[in-house]
Amino acid sequence: MSEANRPDLLLVFSFGTAVMLFMAGSIIFFIIYYQKRMLQNKMEQQAKESEYQKKLLKVTIESQEVERKRIASELHDGVGAMLSAAKLNLNFLKSSAIGNEASASITEMKAIIDETIDTVRRISKDLLPASLEKFGLTEAVKEFCEKVSTPATKVIFESRPGEYELPADDQLPVFRLIQEIVNNALKHANAQEIMITLATENGVQLQIADNGTGFDVAQTKADINKGVGLYNIENRVDMLEGQMELVSKAGEGTKYYINIHSDG
Repeated sequence: MSEANRPDLLLVFSFGTAVMLFMAGSIIFFIIYYQKRMLQNKMEQQAKESEYQKKLLKVTIESQEVERKRIASELHDGVGAMLSAAKLNLNFLKSSAIGNEASASITEMKAIIDETIDTVRRISKDLLPASLEKFGLTEAVKEFCEKVSTPATKVIFESRPGEYELPADDQLPVFRLIQEIVNNALKHANAQEIMITLATENGVQLQIADNGTGFDVAQTKADINKGVGLYNIENRVDMLEGQMELVSKAGEGTKYYINIHSDG
């Protein structure tokens, strides 16, 4: 090969190498861009699915609350009124009853009706706490704690009011959240004390702690039979757009830290 042709060959080789490097770079760029785009589409799809699940959950819970309100109203206004009327009739019969046997039978029936009326009132309050609509979340939680507290398990409530005021639409969901956590603790924790602290300084800061048996959080979540209650709690927190930290170990009790509408 002549000396004159060497520069041309070197130029062709350099150009070819540059073209190959450009093509390789373009392919790598395309692969990275494609993977990034696929990841972005997947994230967008997951976000849409998550938003859909939240909306579906919200509609489901709202439907449940509407049905609870309807049943509570029917129990209070319908069944309760009928039982009260039956009680009045029994009082009239007792006053005009002849013989000790008839009087004793009426007294027994009256006692059964009184117990049934108390049961209907209790169920009605559980379905829709009247104190929530009349006096707000704090009074409703206080009343709930007093009702479920027993000598075996004391349920203590502490309120730390601040400047923040929880929207009216969120008060019932927060009450249901507290109700769910406390009922779970009463059923499974074997605790001597359950402490509820509700603060409203910057949003809602809710802390619920018990000194019960505790549990392995990861193991409970993985168990479809045991994790339903925890799943419901997490869903309620998500629906309220809150954040929850759950701390629990076997033999060391359980603590829930929940922030709702908080900037922190």
